[in-house]
Amino acid sequence: MLKRLSLRNLRRIFAVAYLALFTFVFIDFSETFSSGFINGLLYLQFIPSLLKFLKVGGLIATGFIVVLLLTFLFGRAYCSFLCPLGILQDIMARIRAKRPRYKYLKSWNIVRYAILAIVVIITLMGSLFLLYMLDPYSIAGRIFSDFVRPAYYGVNNFFVMILGFFNSYALHHIDFKPIPWQGMAITGALLAVIGFMAWKWGRLYCNTICPVGTFLSLISRYSLFRLKIDENSCISCNRCVRDCKAGCINLKDKSIDFSRCVACYNCMDSCREGSISYQWAFGRKGSDVAEETDPTRRSFVTTFTGMLIGLAALGRADKLFAQRRIRNRGANQGAQVSAAGSKPNRRSAPITPPGSYNHDDYRNTCTACHLCVTACPSHVLQPSFNELGIFSIMQPHMDFRSGFCNYECTRCGEICPTGAIRLLDLETKKRTQIGKVVFHRGNCIVRVDRTECGACSEHCPTKAVQMVPWQGLLIPEVNPEICIGCGACEHACPTEPYKAIYVNGNPVHQVAKMHESIGDRPEESELDDFPF
Repeated sequence: MLKRLSLRNLRRIFAVAYLALFTFVFIDFSETFSSGFINGLLYLQFIPSLLKFLKVGGLIATGFIVVLLLTFLFGRAYCSFLCPLGILQDIMARIRAKRPRYKYLKSWNIVRYAILAIVVIITLMGSLFLLYMLDPYSIAGRIFSDFVRPAYYGVNNFFVMILGFFNSYALHHIDFKPIPWQGMAITGALLAVIGFMAWKWGRLYCNTICPVGTFLSLISRYSLFRLKIDENSCISCNRCVRDCKAGCINLKDKSIDFSRCVACYNCMDSCREGSISYQWAFGRKGSDVAEETDPTRRSFVTTFTGMLIGLAALGRADKLFAQRRIRNRGANQGAQVSAAGSKPNRRSAPITPPGSYNHDDYRNTCTACHLCVTACPSHVLQPSFNELGIFSIMQPHMDFRSGFCNYECTRCGEICPTGAIRLLDLETKKRTQIGKVVFHRGNCIVRVDRTECGACSEHCPTKAVQMVPWQGLLIPEVNPEICIGCGACEHACPTEPYKAIYVNGNPVHQVAKMHESIGDRPEESELDDFPF
């Protein structure tokens, strides 16, 4: 019984339970879990917690401190049962005909310390691109949001169709917007690389590329309690080496490189002699723990200085590139299909969600985990490709072709784990101006086709768009000062390929003026594909 309740089995139970909850949070379509539960579940995610602490502060953002304390006490506990990508790698490593057999791997200290240095310095210079592309939490979030969620919804809708033939309505159809193919391609490539590394070498990604794993490895070198091998009882049977997914057990000198140990505890269960156990780190001397001295740790920063300067220059150019791309947006798009909607929309800035305050602040805090993409009830938040700049790929933006921002909704701010989208009270959110409406009369079907419309005015929650008489018809007239940039008008506008009315983003969010007739309004319902 004691064997069954070993550290390895307890770790497995906790890890599977945590991953199951994590997965459901990222595929949930009905707000099953409260925002408080989601925040609690993600409390110990290292990078989001650290960014939120730096951005917002408060007790809710101290999870990374708990992780640091656990690491200082027992080693890389985060990598063991709290990292969703680590747990996912363990599952992928088991997808093979035979049980995986590992061997001792040399440490790639130059590689992992160089990657960590580049990530840290580029982050301090103002770009989160490398950090969120390599952060294990963010990668796992994108995998579940971009791949597992569409598959789950597709299976659900398939059974809805099948049950419909039998007049059973136990399930209901889920309407969702597919992730852009560019985002799926990037996430798919990362999943393929990490999956192959896990299948072939176990936790090699955690010990060579992952910046969180490398940072925690620096602390675990000085953990108070470490796994040690008793040289007197060890019979060199090699079972522990074969089961070590980190490849950190060197049986030649009976040592464990604890900086690379991911605390899976497989070695403890596989050792029939009981020669491996947690011990006080400073109670014995000898070769119990492999402390690999690597002088390159002290000099690698100099080696990569030139590379960092180049990357920093690219990061500085990112904002300029994004602005230039937005100004030219639409110039090279598809053929004009009619007179209405034939003139390109020219945004001077993209649109970020309420609570992000300004574009630079948002891009420097968002890790592109896509939790907000999953949670958004109107699907207006979508992963970007180049809308926010070349170094903001995958960070969500407001895509008004996919949806619009509900007037009564603050869901994204409630669940954002990094503070990139901060929670606004509902009245403040209703006054937050993320962009201003622009009306292009030359695209409007009222003017071009002499056809009655008014969809934009009908769906505007602030009455920033109103219909006024024009040549026997009614045509939109806009008041940008009271517009909040929710995009309901743009989403409802039927003209293609370019809208007659659209939102131009505010690089720094403003406060909209209050229209005299605005009072409490019912919650906006999601629009149909055609707004009439």
